Amino acid sequence: MAEQKKNLRTIKIKNKGYGDLDGCEFFVTEALYEQLKSRKSGTGQSFLQLLELGRAVRGFKHLLEHIKDKNENARLILTKGKTQKAGNHYYINLDEYSNKGYDRFRSFYRQTALRISSAYLSEQFPTDFPGPDESLSSEELNKAGKHFDHVLSELAQKKKHKKQILKKTSLMVKDLRQEQNELKQNIAELEELKRESSIAFYIERLAELKSRFGKNYRETAGKDSWQSWLYKNNWIMGIQYLPPIENQRVSFDNIPDYLFPTLDGFIDILEIKLPSYEVIKPDLSHPGSYAWSPEANKAIGQVVNYLYEMELNQLALQKKINRKYARQLCREINVIKPRAFILIGMEDGWDAETKEAFRKLNHTLHGIEVITYTELVKRGEYIINLYSESKKD
Repeated sequence: MAEQKKNLRTIKIKNKGYGDLDGCEFFVTEALYEQLKSRKSGTGQSFLQLLELGRAVRGFKHLLEHIKDKNENARLILTKGKTQKAGNHYYINLDEYSNKGYDRFRSFYRQTALRISSAYLSEQFPTDFPGPDESLSSEELNKAGKHFDHVLSELAQKKKHKKQILKKTSLMVKDLRQEQNELKQNIAELEELKRESSIAFYIERLAELKSRFGKNYRETAGKDSWQSWLYKNNWIMGIQYLPPIENQRVSFDNIPDYLFPTLDGFIDILEIKLPSYEVIKPDLSHPGSYAWSPEANKAIGQVVNYLYEMELNQLALQKKINRKYARQLCREINVIKPRAFILIGMEDGWDAETKEAFRKLNHTLHGIEVITYTELVKRGEYIINLYSESKKD
C-alpha cells in the first residue's frame, strides 16, 4: 500500500461539462499509467487523453462527484490492483469499474431502445403492435422500493411532481380507508357468522344431551358413554376451562380419566356417574335430615383417593402434563390442590327442602363438589344465552 501511494501520476480534468469538477485532480498508479500510454480509443485519441477529458469511462464524473461529496480532500486513484480504501485514498480498479458501467449502460440502452421501437411501431401499426407497456419492471420496482425516501425526495424537487405526489397520495389514503372499512365490515360479518354457528352448535348439542336422559348409556365404556360425550362437549362444563387432558396420554395411575385445566393454569377433576343414580336421600332415622346416596357416597370416596394420589405425586404428574400439553395449552399447568367435581343424578321432583339439604351436604365436603345433570343443562343454557346476548350487542 505504501508503494502505491508513492508512485502516482496526477491528471487534471479539462471538461466544462464537469461543472465544478472541471480542473479537479485525480490520480493513476504508475503501473496503470504505463499500460494506458499505448491504449488507443475508437476515435484515434489515446486513452489518457480521454481520461483527461473525463470521457474514457462511463459514469466517471459521478464516481468523482460521489467521492468528493463524501470528503473534498479525498483522492480518487485509478489502479490495476484491488479496489480498496486507505485513509482518505480510494483505489478504484479501472477495468472493473469500466465493465460495470458498460454493463449498466448496455442494459439501459436496450430497455430504452425497446421502448422507442415499441412506441414507433404502435404508432404506425396499432393493430399489429399494441401500445407499449409503460409499467415498471420488477427490478425497477424493487430498486425504487429500496430507495423509496430518496426517490420521493428527488421527485418532489419539481412542482409538477409535487402536485402528482399529493394527488396520488390523497387517492391512496382514500383507497386505504375504504379497504380498512371493508376489512372491518368483513371481520364483523365473520364474527357474526361465528357467533351464529356457535349458537346453533351449542343448541344442537344441548338438545342431544337432553335426549340422552332415560337411555341406557354407560358411564365410561364405549364411544356413546357419558364420559365420551362430555369429553367431546367439554364446553358445557363452563367457559373457564381449556380442552381436557386424557389420563392415558400422561400415563399416570389413580387419577380420573379426564383432567380439566382452568384458564388460570390449575387442574380440576371430574368423576362421572350415571344420571339415573340418586344423589341424596332422606335419613329415616333423623326426620328432616338427608344423607348421600350409596352411589354418591362411593363416588366421594373414589375422588378423595384421587386427590390424595395426585397430591402425593404432584411434581411427577405436573412434569408429565407440561411435557405433553404446555405448548398445546399455551401455558404451564400447576397441579396443586386440584378441585374435584362429581357428576351424578338429576334434580327432577326436588322440592325446596331437598335442594337446601343438597347444598348443605355439598358444603361439608372439602375441595369436592357434587353437581347434577340438571345443573349441567343449566350451564349449557347459560352459555347459549351469553352468545345470544353478545349477538344482540
